[in-house]
Amino acid sequence: MSITIINPPASEPVSLAEAKLFLRVDHEAEDDLITALIIAAREAVEAGCGRALITRRVRESLDIWRREAINGAVLGLGPVSAVIAVRLIADNGAQSVLDPERYRLEGQRDRPRLVFPPGLPATLRSAGGIEIEYDAGFADDAADLPSALRMAVLQIIASLYEARDGAGGAPASARALMRPFAPVRL
Repeated sequence: MSITIINPPASEPVSLAEAKLFLRVDHEAEDDLITALIIAAREAVEAGCGRALITRRVRESLDIWRREAINGAVLGLGPVSAVIAVRLIADNGAQSVLDPERYRLEGQRDRPRLVFPPGLPATLRSAGGIEIEYDAGFADDAADLPSALRMAVLQIIASLYEARDGAGGAPASARALMRPFAPVRL
């Protein structure tokens, strides 16, 4: 499985101004550093809770339909707001787009998966033969993101800013803020 970002998030979960206010930084000398920390903190929160924060379009490539999803495929990123296309790729590169009537999205937030009630379509090649394009993220912009996740981002930014030698990381309080948003594991 691999996930490729087609359209990146339109914004970060916190702005440069918000991060600087949280850090109590009132100069521009470290704006580039703080911007990089914002991105790193977002990525850390996304990895920590297994979810995309700000909506982006992704393409997930699979070799086979995953067995843990009965008659379907568990998607690697969530929450999922829309499935754009499901494609089967042949050895010669030809693509077959599946009719959306053949599948449905279930569990958009927890363990999002595609379900094929009539049965799984046959794959056309053994490696990378399935592509699923979808939109994933909690919110379209930072204002609609859960406050706990925004605060987790800010706490990680502060930890990284204060411990530039690499001794920092996700504080326990940030991990606690992310925990309720982690997907339910079955």
